[in-house]
Amino acid sequence: MNRIKIILVSLCFFHFSFPKDHSFHTDYGLEWCYFVGQLQSESGNLYGYELSFFRLKFSDGEVWNPEVFPVHFAISDLTGHRHKTAQTFKRSLGGLAGYDKDHIYSGEYEFQILSKDTFVIKAKPKSNEISLEFRLEGNGKILSHGKNGISIKSKRNPNIYSYYYSYPRLKTKGELVFLGKKESIVSGDSWMDHEWSEKSSKNIPTLAKGQSGWDWISLMDDKGGDYVFFRFRESPNLPPEIFGTYRDPNGNVTYWTESNDIQMVPINKPWKSKNTKITYPLQWKIKYPGGEWIIAPIFNEQEFDGSESTNTIYWEGAVEAKDSIQKKSAKGYLELKGYQKSKDWWEF
Repeated sequence: MNRIKIILVSLCFFHFSFPKDHSFHTDYGLEWCYFVGQLQSESGNLYGYELSFFRLKFSDGEVWNPEVFPVHFAISDLTGHRHKTAQTFKRSLGGLAGYDKDHIYSGEYEFQILSKDTFVIKAKPKSNEISLEFRLEGNGKILSHGKNGISIKSKRNPNIYSYYYSYPRLKTKGELVFLGKKESIVSGDSWMDHEWSEKSSKNIPTLAKGQSGWDWISLMDDKGGDYVFFRFRESPNLPPEIFGTYRDPNGNVTYWTESNDIQMVPINKPWKSKNTKITYPLQWKIKYPGGEWIIAPIFNEQEFDGSESTNTIYWEGAVEAKDSIQKKSAKGYLELKGYQKSKDWWEF
């Protein structure tokens, strides 16, 4: 009990500092910064995208090994129901990947930090099938998760936590290429998530262990509210733990941390991927105080096979949500991790 108290007390002194904390943090072993969004082109077509920058380094408890920088990239044609992905895995050796206070890069992928609220992201893989270059403009309203940005993933195990913030409603403009066709993006919102953890981990970072999994949903509703729901599965032998964050249109933030605060359950028949044979629960019901979201993907085939980079297969795609109780709708992204069979190697 004393050890738990010491951990929680030490975490209470952490505070974010922007734009500094938009970049990577060399003292931590596991980190990711990713962008998702639903956008409209000048031609009227609708697109979703994912661009995820990862950073990992192992520690023997005394010495950090060289860092590695995987990137996952996907574009979903939401009008034509088509999905294409790309990925890379670079090391900092030879200048192929790295970061400083102003940007993160790995191969053909780059995140430029122009200010606290303005970013440029680029993804230009050599295949030329898909690419993007966007300018993202924020409204100054960064959303921290948990007290002082400390996101506890498990009440059973307080060692499982991350420093976590989101930046919803990033106005997005620029260009993308999908299957060789260039599109000018004229409207839409992106959502940025940034997490880091494992400051002095030995062997394998806790959040990367193969048995762990999670179901994550971000939603931006049509009345100005922002939601994150997180269903953490530490192992198949333990019941999932569910947490949530809600910011209302006036900027008031509510954290749901108790087991009776919210319910998050799959509904309807799961979907089985033809490519990987993995089964995912793509439709969800989320009950929260005063409302109930019914969530469904815009189309099913939005799986990401990261076998060539992080050795992880997961589902991440654009979703729509309806709340008939509060009479509102929302757009967002759903991520389902941990449905593949455990590997011998670590997984993100």
